[in-house]
Amino acid sequence: MRHDWTLLCTEAQVSDTGAIDLGNVFSTFQVYSPFSELEQVETVLFDPPAVLASHWTAEFENERRVYPATIQLFAPGGDRVLWENESSLDFREQETRLMMYILPSMQFVGSGTYKFHVLLGQYDVFGEWGRAALAISEWKRN
Repeated sequence: MRHDWTLLCTEAQVSDTGAIDLGNVFSTFQVYSPFSELEQVETVLFDPPAVLASHWTAEFENERRVYPATIQLFAPGGDRVLWENESSLDFREQETRLMMYILPSMQFVGSGTYKFHVLLGQYDVFGEWGRAALAISEWKRN
């Protein structure tokens, strides 16, 4: 199994030819408050929703099956999981898969680099996992 890439964007579509169209790929985000202080912010809404896109390839025939996947969001510093969700990737019909996970919002616990991890079944032990990072800073009105 091979992890090809993982990123954050606002648009992701696979065409009939297999081409992948990505729109508005991003790695930084500013949180804005109409007030001068950001004290109790707990949820950041993405408008439009962000898409965590992760592309994988089953390199060998014995890898062509369904794999459980875990999607995690780590707080800045990487020592705390803010949330995680379960999904799956099915390689029975094709050798490459694009997982698209819609993120309408995320938990905000302060400025820093947030990391999204996509762990694919048994392969996370061997280091085959996807990661996208999002640097978030506060923007305060003066």
